Amino acid sequence: MDQTWLNYEKQRFIEYILYQYDFKATESVWILNLLKSNPIYLSNISFIKTVNHDRVLSISTKDSNQLPLLYCKNQFCIDDGRQIFHDIRLDQSHIHVLLYLNKRDDRLNRICLLQKLVEYFNKDGQTQFLSQYRNHLTMDHWEQMIRSEIDKALDNNDQKTFLEMTKIMQYIIELGEH
Repeated sequence: MDQTWLNYEKQRFIEYILYQYDFKATESVWILNLLKSNPIYLSNISFIKTVNHDRVLSISTKDSNQLPLLYCKNQFCIDDGRQIFHDIRLDQSHIHVLLYLNKRDDRLNRICLLQKLVEYFNKDGQTQFLSQYRNHLTMDHWEQMIRSEIDKALDNNDQKTFLEMTKIMQYIIELGEH
């Protein structure tokens, strides 16, 4: 599976949240539109569920309990939307996006899982494996596929694949719990 497909999924996800949610800060909409507008930005963003990275953009929807907009880079944080927009526009290095949505949304879970799967399978050069599953993007399907891969790894006594697949399965379980 190539990065283009994942970028397309990220772009579709951003379009979805722009139409489905009201954001606390108007600048959040500007920033999301900027991120979806260019393949370079799409390649350099990752959606995350927890803050544990150097460069993080936090965006909140109305009725969530978080700050409207916060951008942290190298342990320096700003909350001015215009300044955040310009920094992201000028610095096209990788950025992690943390969304605080006012309700549970499986699409966010799905995009986080897709990123993890693409990262794993691209690392091992198994891009054709995921490409056969492009049209089956439900969480249940991915869970079944990962369980199948865990079973194959056990049958083949492949410890490396087993460990990687169980990490991904654990991630799926954690997504389901949130």
